[in-house]
Amino acid sequence: MDSESLPGSLEHVSGTGVVLTPEQKAALQVSLVILQGHYRFKRVLFWGKILGIHADYYIAQGIGQDEMHDKKNLYSLNCIDWNLLPPATDSSIAELTLIKGRFMGDPSHEYEFTKIKKTGTDDEAQEEEILVCLYLRQ
Repeated sequence: MDSESLPGSLEHVSGTGVVLTPEQKAALQVSLVILQGHYRFKRVLFWGKILGIHADYYIAQGIGQDEMHDKKNLYSLNCIDWNLLPPATDSSIAELTLIKGRFMGDPSHEYEFTKIKKTGTDDEAQEEEILVCLYLRQ
């Protein structure tokens, strides 16, 4: 959704059951305009809200003069303060696919998963469990 048409667009998608409070709508309208001026974006698109257990993430994308290559993704926990999302790398995507469970919505939360490593030959193979923690870098 383009930030300029945000109020009308939010009304159209409210039939899905996930809606923003009037406070969140007002904060988004103001903060996206400030975000556009601060980063000198040509346009700002509001992608939506990711529901978490402890908090929700609001996702936006700023588009610069070159619409194909000049894009930055941002997130907010309160619809006011925006932070840049780090670009996804192949290694981070591979690690994140191993996580099972619900999204917590806390940037400092450490997601844990167990990695099983086999060592030795087929006759003497041993399995070793390795606990791996992943967290969002800010």
